[in-house]
Amino acid sequence: KFGLSITHVYSLIVYISLVLLIAISALIVGKRSVCHHVCWMAPFMILGRKIRNATKWSSLQLIVNSEKCKHCHVCINNCPMSLRVEDMVEQNNMENAECILCGTCIDVCKENVIQFSFGKIA
Repeated sequence: KFGLSITHVYSLIVYISLVLLIAISALIVGKRSVCHHVCWMAPFMILGRKIRNATKWSSLQLIVNSEKCKHCHVCINNCPMSLRVEDMVEQNNMENAECILCGTCIDVCKENVIQFSFGKIA
């Protein structure tokens, strides 16, 4: 009644293998390695952004007013994708293939340097 069936053993092996894959890749490659190297959605997001850029379609994007930036590093420290947001602001170019447009940088910036915009890429 409480014994492990062969199905449960296989499920446990698969589960432990996935946890080890995530843990080992994080130790070897670093933070968010699974998102960068294993995530099945990443290629679609990158390809979608390249198609959007090539066709100049209107889309959701980030715009900045770099003159307002106080270089407080809050955006960098809170970006779930570990992007160098402050560098992107300085260059006045928020286009990054790994940005998922989550808006965290917008929410944490007290100076309102970054905003969402919908339109064609400049």
